[in-house]
Amino acid sequence: MSGWDQYVTNLTSQGITHAGIFGADGSKWAASPHFPSIEHLKDELSKAFSSTPSGIVVNGEKYIFIRNQDNFVVLRKGADGMVIVKLNQAYIISIGVNQKPEMLVGATNKIGEYLKNCGY
Repeated sequence: MSGWDQYVTNLTSQGITHAGIFGADGSKWAASPHFPSIEHLKDELSKAFSSTPSGIVVNGEKYIFIRNQDNFVVLRKGADGMVIVKLNQAYIISIGVNQKPEMLVGATNKIGEYLKNCGY
């Protein structure tokens, strides 16, 4: 178990279905069991934070862009939500099955702010 696992566990213990921390290069630092596949993760994350975001593809299904606020984006696919928080060196991704994305923002952003303040 890496030190990053504790942050993922914290998120999933708050009811988030899937959580992961990924380096800016797309490498996995930690992820919950059965975290969905995001092919070309680095490219998808760049698209999510571009000036004209349209969404990202997870397990072959597109999550559409809802809003961008400072260091995070909110996405949605039907009843499922996703929040991606951008750190200095990494990204935190939270996915909630049958959860509105707004329910994911608080917990994900809180851990993101902490890690960003620690230099990550």
